[in-house]
Amino acid sequence: MAVGNTIEQTTSGEAMPLVWLLFDDRPGHTTQVVGIADALGWPSVPKHLRFHPWNHVSNNLLGASLLTLDRARSDPIEPPWPDLVIAMGRRSAPVARWIRAKSGGRAKLVQMGRKGANLTGAFDLTLACKHFQLPPHPSRLDLVVPPAQVTAERLTEAATKWADLFTGAASPRVVLLVGGDTVLHELPPQEAGRMAKQVLAFAREAGGSLSIVTSRRTSDEAVAAMQKAAADARFHIWRRDERENPYLGYIAGAEVLVVTGESESMLAEAAASGRSLYIYPLAERRPSVKLRLKQWVFSRMGMPGLTGRLCRGIIEKGWLEPPRDLGLFHREMIESGLARPFGDSLVTQSRPSGWPEEPGVVARIRTLVGLPVEGES
Repeated sequence: MAVGNTIEQTTSGEAMPLVWLLFDDRPGHTTQVVGIADALGWPSVPKHLRFHPWNHVSNNLLGASLLTLDRARSDPIEPPWPDLVIAMGRRSAPVARWIRAKSGGRAKLVQMGRKGANLTGAFDLTLACKHFQLPPHPSRLDLVVPPAQVTAERLTEAATKWADLFTGAASPRVVLLVGGDTVLHELPPQEAGRMAKQVLAFAREAGGSLSIVTSRRTSDEAVAAMQKAAADARFHIWRRDERENPYLGYIAGAEVLVVTGESESMLAEAAASGRSLYIYPLAERRPSVKLRLKQWVFSRMGMPGLTGRLCRGIIEKGWLEPPRDLGLFHREMIESGLARPFGDSLVTQSRPSGWPEEPGVVARIRTLVGLPVEGES
């Protein structure tokens, strides 16, 4: 383990930087932070953060500070300082920058997310998906899919642990992973029922079976509509009090995955599984006033004159982030061979499991902390 900012050596001579993982209360953020840490394989310390209600103040104003952190309810943020901090999201960004300042600038920062990584030059490395449409910057890596905790080892463990999930199920085993309502998309009961009916037909046409797995964003009304429309499907209904969630077991046992298109984390996890993946897009909501403002500013960034300069400045300085384009996300996944649009014929071809962009990200972070890239002399 590292003490202060000194990278120690293991008995085998391998350098082992100490990593802090900043966690907020969003499971999707935690999944991606842990996904990066797993890929690196270095000692890591989780730091669970809780925030005051006034955390919505712009990060441009907060800078490097703990002003929004509820220190009484958060894990201690104190020395010895880490060699590397991995964080995601807007709220963790000022905390990460404060840690770097307190370490004398030696702690390197890897920041992820559309609202966390949108301040150009504020971090040592930022990771953002291409569909976030953030302006290019030398310190940013643009990804097709975000990191996930789905690995070959975890899939094997889950398949063993949940071996009975598919007992008697016909092959190909199709699993529908269902999200639900978001700020941008919605899953009303009528649409949920239609989707379940279509995916059941998709499985039956190939002689297979369907399992439907819901999430915390799936409404009770949507669940009821799917159960009515696809009564022959197997269901796992998400419950808040569930002690163990077989979600990864369903992914491990599936031969084909169909995932609702609003869920970036579920799409990333499905892609990392290596199973055949189909994207089922959900209906878009009417854009909010804030989203229309973002679209207006973003569409004018390339204009000549004062308007273009002002709009570029607003985006580049992080006062507004560009609108997220999930349609672009789906197209990037399809063009990269990671997914197919729902409606294509059923194919059970599989790819190697694991995050497809892991090697490039790991190499960049190793370089960041002053370590050689594996395979280089």
